[in-house]
Amino acid sequence: MPLIEISKIKVTDRIRQDFSGIEELAQDIAENGLINPIVVTPDYQLIAGERRLRAHRHLGRKQVEVSIMEVRDYAHQLRLEISENEHRRDFTFSERIVYAKKVEELERIKAKDRISASEKENLPDGSKGQVRDIVAEQSGFGSGRNYDKAKFIAENATPEIIEQLDAGLISTHKAFIQTRERLEDAERAAKEANERADAAEREKELLRQQFKDSIPADQVEEAVSAAIERQQEENEVFIAQKEKEAQAALKVRDAKWKKEIEAESQKVRDLNDGYKRVQGELEALKLQQPDDFDEQQRQAQMKKLRYEADSNTIQLSIHVKQFLQKAAVSTLNLGAVASASSSEKKRFNESLDMLQSFIDQMRPAVNGRKVVQ
Repeated sequence: MPLIEISKIKVTDRIRQDFSGIEELAQDIAENGLINPIVVTPDYQLIAGERRLRAHRHLGRKQVEVSIMEVRDYAHQLRLEISENEHRRDFTFSERIVYAKKVEELERIKAKDRISASEKENLPDGSKGQVRDIVAEQSGFGSGRNYDKAKFIAENATPEIIEQLDAGLISTHKAFIQTRERLEDAERAAKEANERADAAEREKELLRQQFKDSIPADQVEEAVSAAIERQQEENEVFIAQKEKEAQAALKVRDAKWKKEIEAESQKVRDLNDGYKRVQGELEALKLQQPDDFDEQQRQAQMKKLRYEADSNTIQLSIHVKQFLQKAAVSTLNLGAVASASSSEKKRFNESLDMLQSFIDQMRPAVNGRKVVQ
């Protein structure tokens, strides 16, 4: 096997992108030597062994042992790289996409050759199955439809979604849904922005019509801009005033609730003390065993249960008030929710449904009706 300069080896886009564990491979090569040589073309284009090549670089070596293989054409080179990886299905999502695209490219070349051959011999094309289904099966995506979803994700997903897929944290289907929703939100936002721009332009045109007969023509645009600026300032002042009023109301409410929470917290402490006293009374009854022991024990148990129920209910009331203090309804919050993406609105709506379910389950108990589990 010839030795060649590592710097001469040319590496193009490859399937494998995860090169973790190079240090361990380099250590193994240093101790045991290179068992399988790197495979290159006569002009030193890498065919197989990129990890081994990287390990040699990690060791600081300048030369590497190679096996030179003749490549007939581009399709042959593609087949060699695919053959190297066809039994290695432990790919990340990103690597599987690269692998699938190379398989797809090769299948299209093969399909084109089949069509050309059938036309020359005046025979029907004998290819079986669509290219995408063949690619999906060979690359591990299962079906052509799943492969289409994967390509959609690869072309449109955020880096965060791709990272989650590569780490196995989310499914391809979930990534597809999230990516589709993100694009739909972006399209919707763009449409809304265009509609706002059109509305602003219509408003400008209306102002131009109003001013054109009352002021000189060369001053119309300046007057329109001034009028729009005044409207914006008035809107900002109005919104700021409403927000100020809302904050003042919240401040008054929070001060009131703070006092109530302090009073209720003291109630909880008192009830806990009462609970402990009743617990002590029960222990004393057990020791004394009076004639009416059963009746006194029943009354003490009832008192104990009432203390416990009141304490838990007050604590629950405190939690609700503390939550409402943090999640106060304000102009700012309402505006934020109204402007959020549809996916975030959907998630928030699910939280509201959970909150509504909590209220629906608590109402019968508060109104003194029997609660059915």
